[in-house]
Amino acid sequence: MLSTVAILLIRSGAERDWSTGVRWTLAALGWVSGASMVLYSFMFPLRLLMILGGLFGMDVSAADWVTLTAQGAGAIGGAATIAIAVTEQRRARGACQSCGRVHGRSPDLRDGPSPSWAYLAGYLAVAACVARFIAEIVHGFVSSKAPEIPWTFMITFLVMMLLAGTLLPLALVHRWGRIWPRWVLPLAGRKVPRWLVAGPGFFVGAGLTTYFGIGGMTAWATGDNVDGATWFLAVVLPAYTLWGLGLLVAATSYFTLTRPECALSRLTVSYPRRTLHGDGYTRCRRRLPGRAPGLSESDARPAPPDARAVRGDGVGHGLHRGAAEGDGGGLARGDQRRP
Repeated sequence: MLSTVAILLIRSGAERDWSTGVRWTLAALGWVSGASMVLYSFMFPLRLLMILGGLFGMDVSAADWVTLTAQGAGAIGGAATIAIAVTEQRRARGACQSCGRVHGRSPDLRDGPSPSWAYLAGYLAVAACVARFIAEIVHGFVSSKAPEIPWTFMITFLVMMLLAGTLLPLALVHRWGRIWPRWVLPLAGRKVPRWLVAGPGFFVGAGLTTYFGIGGMTAWATGDNVDGATWFLAVVLPAYTLWGLGLLVAATSYFTLTRPECALSRLTVSYPRRTLHGDGYTRCRRRLPGRAPGLSESDARPAPPDARAVRGDGVGHGLHRGAAEGDGGGLARGDQRRP
């Protein structure tokens, strides 16, 4: 219900001249309601894993499919609410509605370095994964395997789990996760599809954080249906939580760096600028961050600098080319004002 109210309010105020405070309030409402739906469906990743286990011979009932559908609907609805909240957040920030950047301040290059906090989050996820596997080795893989789980599924799960804790977080923060490296010969130098890396980062990060960080830690604190040695739980549950949080933070950075190029940022014009540069002149390209709705590119084109600007007193204050070149053909800078 709260998500529905948030979506209706945001959509109804999209074209209205609301204050920044109102828009931030609506964005916060959308984030809270959407995140609540995602957290309520925190069992969705595990349920999906159980359904996939049916490919390896595990028993899957009709009730499992019904539960998966309900939890999936909650997760998708929460994600959609958050997406709409992000659009309202862009309006509150004064950001571009097309790409979400604040042109002139936000990073525009895919091959640029990740911020330091993203590197910290990525390597924190790797360290947490290593701690998790060390604890599992000491505790024993065989003793923790349920007898109804096939070995083929267990091995496949462990391999995917290892990749999600090493290759995935490193790809989220390093350049080779955004641009195919040279050793990938057919694709070297090309852009890595955005959701090929960001999708698993958000999905695995959200699944680990909600299931272990919320469900697991709560069950451990209350002593409800949690088996295992105390030292094992004290290592595994925080490790899973930090692993998930690290992936979420690193995926957020990756998502920001890989935003498609904005159409407005490609709108450039070129004209001669009357600036002294040695004994000649330079040509420059001025970037237009945007234009008012309804204006064409020609309407948004700025006037060339060599056109005389006239003030209210009718006095031109442009600098003639001859004067700039020093050939005496124009007015000196101190003589620009005429009676």
